Amino acid sequence: MAFSAIGALQYLDTVDAKAKEKTERENAREALAFELAMKYGSDGLSSTGTKSGKGGSTSSNTATKALMKTYNLTDETLAPILASGDKTAAPKLLDILEKQRLKYENEGLTLPEEVVSNIVESAVITQPNTEQIDISKLENFIGREMDSLYKELLKQQLKSPGSVFIPAPAFVEMPSLEDLDRFEKRTLQFNLTRAQDELELLSKMSAKYVSMSESTPLTEEQLAEASWLSTRIGEIEGAIKSFEKDNVTPVAGLYGTSYIKELQKVYPKFETAPLNPALLNVARQEIVVPNREFAESLAEAGILKQGDIVVNMKTGKKIRIGG
Repeated sequence: MAFSAIGALQYLDTVDAKAKEKTERENAREALAFELAMKYGSDGLSSTGTKSGKGGSTSSNTATKALMKTYNLTDETLAPILASGDKTAAPKLLDILEKQRLKYENEGLTLPEEVVSNIVESAVITQPNTEQIDISKLENFIGREMDSLYKELLKQQLKSPGSVFIPAPAFVEMPSLEDLDRFEKRTLQFNLTRAQDELELLSKMSAKYVSMSESTPLTEEQLAEASWLSTRIGEIEGAIKSFEKDNVTPVAGLYGTSYIKELQKVYPKFETAPLNPALLNVARQEIVVPNREFAESLAEAGILKQGDIVVNMKTGKKIRIGG
């Protein structure tokens, strides 16, 4: 059966239309492939038609604005996290902070800025890296060879986004009044035990100076050291006697805040606890020693402990025992 001239033209028009439609489809797929590859590398194709955003999820831009407004986080603070290229980082951080805020508010508290800072600083950030684009993978998706200009652009090394891991923080409950009372008593009991041990060590050290003075006159520095020992012995004996009469203040002031700080490390819920102001104030009293050499002698004798901070009377500077 022969085609008429008109029929042949109609057939050619149909073929041309299909060819044009195929070309347009390939061009569209090529543009999409190029855009995805520029953003995500050749693996970006796997996201087409296979992954979908969850309804109601917060965008990175929205989360960033919320972090800055609600939690006072600055551009500088967020820069390392956002520079990773992980689009989920800001929403993840916002989600964690929101959960912490609600936990504190349920306890009638305000989320401390220090907690916010610790959460941000705990982030483990993987920086973006470079990769070579797999052109053949893109051309399989398009259905034909990619345009030479696109191909040259994509043959250059491109960045793949990094990732951000933010550990879920532990919520530290505030101590009850009973907990606080036990904590303070434990601190005072430690001071009392140490004072009793120190009294024995001081007596032994003082006896050496007495022995030295019986054979040779003491130097001016040795006299100052012997005087310090005598004064310290009287101070500790008085503190122990006061403790026995339920006056705990002198014992609390013997060793500064060093032990309270150590206990707070072991029991973090007491870090921001409202400890007895009277005990805290007296615990800020400083131990003053005649000179650095004498401080070292006291440490060697076991009278001063690692972590103790004393003041050098000669220079006015503080000395931390144990460095």
